[in-house]
Amino acid sequence: MKKTLATLTAGGLLVATLAASHQGATGIVRDRMDGMVAMRDTVRDLTPMMRGRTEYAREAVLDAAAALERHAGETMTALFPEGSDDAASYARAEIWQDWETFEAMAMRMEVVAGALAEAADNPPGSAMPEPVDNSTMMGGGPSMMGGGTATEPDPEMLAQMPVDRVFTVAAQVCSACHTQFRAARN
Repeated sequence: MKKTLATLTAGGLLVATLAASHQGATGIVRDRMDGMVAMRDTVRDLTPMMRGRTEYAREAVLDAAAALERHAGETMTALFPEGSDDAASYARAEIWQDWETFEAMAMRMEVVAGALAEAADNPPGSAMPEPVDNSTMMGGGPSMMGGGTATEPDPEMLAQMPVDRVFTVAAQVCSACHTQFRAARN
């Protein structure tokens, strides 16, 4: 539970400064920042429900999953063409130096967002139908969110999990991508 809360908090902190980063951003840099803010807001709005602080609302989870999925995958990667690392951007050069890993993370977010929608029928903290083997579900733990050597998350297995656990995986994907590919700004 503490690890889940720490992950959600860290993920929230990593994206909390995005709004301030819009100063001077134009064109595609501004477009991708707007997409990241939409994802940040989605995670922020769903966090109290996933922590049990507000009543569970399946429709809110479905809306959030759709928003995450809409900004992930190819939609996300299209917003990072080479040469779009101007001064207003928080994108690190590593995105273009290790495009395969960045692209894999964007695709993982899309998979996990789809699984979040599927898991919406599994309220937070509900029992899973059978034991979950994390090595097949998420490529061996942290590696799922990181490098390109991980196996892809199993969307069917994720969809069987309690929705709060799938939400945590989504937050971990965001956090891992930001850790590797987003520059820190003061």
